[in-house]
Amino acid sequence: MEPTTHTSEDLIIGTVTGTNLDAAFGFHHAHLGEFMLPLAPTAFRRIVEKDQMLAVERHGEIAGLCYVKPDGKELDTVPRWEFGGLHLSPALRGRGLGTLLSTVAIASVTHSDRKPVMGYVHQDNSAGMGLLVHRLGFAVTDRTIRLGPDDAPGHLRRDSAGFATANVLRLPDAATARLADRLEHLVDGSRGSSPPVRLRLRDVLFPAGLHEAVRRLRT
Repeated sequence: MEPTTHTSEDLIIGTVTGTNLDAAFGFHHAHLGEFMLPLAPTAFRRIVEKDQMLAVERHGEIAGLCYVKPDGKELDTVPRWEFGGLHLSPALRGRGLGTLLSTVAIASVTHSDRKPVMGYVHQDNSAGMGLLVHRLGFAVTDRTIRLGPDDAPGHLRRDSAGFATANVLRLPDAATARLADRLEHLVDGSRGSSPPVRLRLRDVLFPAGLHEAVRRLRT
């Protein structure tokens, strides 16, 4: 039965594991759209094996995904994290859970390895820009990347020449403090939304505890 506005809903955020890898990959491919670059099975598995793919679980099923992996775009020689692949099932949208999942995913890697974080958003994807820029604090740079007609065929909106262009975003240091603030609010495990949510984070995300992760992010 779907929860009503008076019923608290339990959600779990954790890393995708070998146990639910197939379900997570199926969710990923089922929700690819005109703006999302598909991951090959080998690439998906590699991210999972390194605990860099996070999921929201609802009623024991995958209901949302995103990843923070080493950046492979090679814009220069600076090592970075790449944030991407965010998607929520329709039942979870409009409740701030995309921002929350993104915050946990980014914090789970950056609190112990403070490499810069980059994001890549299709130039026509205004929804993605809103989430990353206005809610998470990413800043638009003067760089773009282009994918040709042979890259990810059947996906991504393209121009008349068959090219897809994405804006390159970076997460400024000042935005990391905002991540820490959001993470700190999760200490009590609750979130006010409609319907209300009881949220649990799997221990593997922050082995030393949320308070320690927040401290490191602010250092």
